[in-house]
Amino acid sequence: MDEQLEARLRVALDRQEIEHVLKLYCRAIDRCDLDLLKTIYHPDGTDDHGSFSGNAMEFAETIIPSLREGILDGMHTVTHCTIDVEGDFATSESYYWAYQQAPGGEEAVTAFFGPDYAAKARAEGTIDGKHDYYCGGRYIDLFERRAGQWKILRRKITNEWNDIRPSTRITDAGHVAHYNLPGRRDRQDPVYLNRLPDRVPA
Repeated sequence: MDEQLEARLRVALDRQEIEHVLKLYCRAIDRCDLDLLKTIYHPDGTDDHGSFSGNAMEFAETIIPSLREGILDGMHTVTHCTIDVEGDFATSESYYWAYQQAPGGEEAVTAFFGPDYAAKARAEGTIDGKHDYYCGGRYIDLFERRAGQWKILRRKITNEWNDIRPSTRITDAGHVAHYNLPGRRDRQDPVYLNRLPDRVPA
């Protein structure tokens, strides 16, 4: 194999490993997995997340309890990434899409969505029901490879659009109810139980 092709393959593998880290971040947030979230970053990594800016380990310790207290469930997805690798460093721009469902009630709605939306929901008679929050933006990351592992050294997020509305999710009626199979926010979620057998059939 010539050196140029080998270098291109190395960059392709690096990008694949970095994308895997980006996807694990989504799992960590949606499953509220604190231990997994901490593995995404280097110990001296930072995260500028709007409501928090500082050490990434402290961010993890802050965001997971916040999600457990203020959000009923949610899903994040990374849609596409642009990754530039230079030796043991890489920059990454990843577009994301997220959905979260928040509980109803005056205090919860005001805390999460602000007084204007709470006033609107109160006037419309929807404040006590659940509320859906959709948003999209980008993760702008600096990755570093240490001891052969790519992790985030610096993260900055943007949140560029949102849509907030009373929830219309149906979970307990009609044919839809049969497909209401929500994930869990702990290590009893099916993804953690999905393991290869000791002996893979030939």
